[in-house]
Amino acid sequence: MAIRIVTTSSLLAIGLVGAGCGTDGFWTVDGKDEPACEQAGDCPDNTNGTGGGNGGGGGGTGGGDTGGGGTGGGGTGGTGGGTGGTGGGGAGGGGGSSATYQPLYWVEKGERTAEVSRKPWSSWWYPLWEDTLFQGKNEELSTLEKYDAWAAKFANTRTAAAAYERKELYQPRAASWSGLCDAWALASILEPEPTRSVKHGEITFTVADQKALLLKTYEKVPPLKLVGSRFDGEWDDVYEDVLPHELHGIIETELIGRKRAFIIDNDAGPEVWNEPAWKVITRIERDADDEEVAHVRTWLFLASPHVEDKDFVGMIEDTREYTYDLQGKWQGERFGVSSSAWTDRSQWDHPDYAIVVPDRIPRGSHNPHIRAQFVDRIREP
Repeated sequence: MAIRIVTTSSLLAIGLVGAGCGTDGFWTVDGKDEPACEQAGDCPDNTNGTGGGNGGGGGGTGGGDTGGGGTGGGGTGGTGGGTGGTGGGGAGGGGGSSATYQPLYWVEKGERTAEVSRKPWSSWWYPLWEDTLFQGKNEELSTLEKYDAWAAKFANTRTAAAAYERKELYQPRAASWSGLCDAWALASILEPEPTRSVKHGEITFTVADQKALLLKTYEKVPPLKLVGSRFDGEWDDVYEDVLPHELHGIIETELIGRKRAFIIDNDAGPEVWNEPAWKVITRIERDADDEEVAHVRTWLFLASPHVEDKDFVGMIEDTREYTYDLQGKWQGERFGVSSSAWTDRSQWDHPDYAIVVPDRIPRGSHNPHIRAQFVDRIREP
């Protein structure tokens, strides 16, 4: 499936309106919400005055981060006023000293580990070319056939979810990786895991049925904040992916700071494999010679959708190791980050993009017969 690129900004919003093991929807601008200092205590002092005016024979009064003298003739120099500002010289005035360093964010030297309080769960990802959702087998009803039967008996509503899925959404010739990984990643972060079958009259919904229905209610959601740019070309094209300092900024704010999972597409190529990142170990070291470089090795622990049994309960781990250099400036034991570069194998093996997941998301399905409130009622004992 094709994707329509609207902007090349590194910070985008993504609408999960198409199917794909990740996303085959459309991309829209989401402003420039770059990683910043999380707390005032982590931010450099910025309480400086304003720059001096032009002198008219005398130098102006300095005041900003860079205190400048006036541009007038040979009067006496201006006096410094702001933090870091110095007075201008005579005869036209001179420039001030360098400004206080203001990075995108700060990181601490050493090793840190963080993980979420509730781990995401694994589930089958239901490829678009698979008929499992609507086609019963061995005289057993399919998931959506059970849903239709439940709606008729317990909600007094006639639905045709199985028929609609077969006619409108089933794609037997879809790309091998196209499916509901995007919906699963969201559901596994935001919803408790179904762990046992539930029975309504003569209809039994297995763990697999409940997970499948949950995924269907997360396949059509409002645009979410995406960091990076999805690669949609050939495998050897130049990747326009998430930069390492962007990824590390999300690790700092989401996993370490808020103990919240986020989503990455772990394939830098055209395939999309969205997985929730729930744990991190990151090690930051100084460069032996360069005070403007920090070397980083990060292990991201992901949940995997590659289960052999659709009734699987729990989580299958998928661990990824990334190396990169953060560029900026050391101040004591902390490093102010301004840019970055992938290193070693991670130059071509790194995430394509990352998605920050809000606390709650309005749920929806491409199948108009599937209602989130019905799915929630089905999951009740």
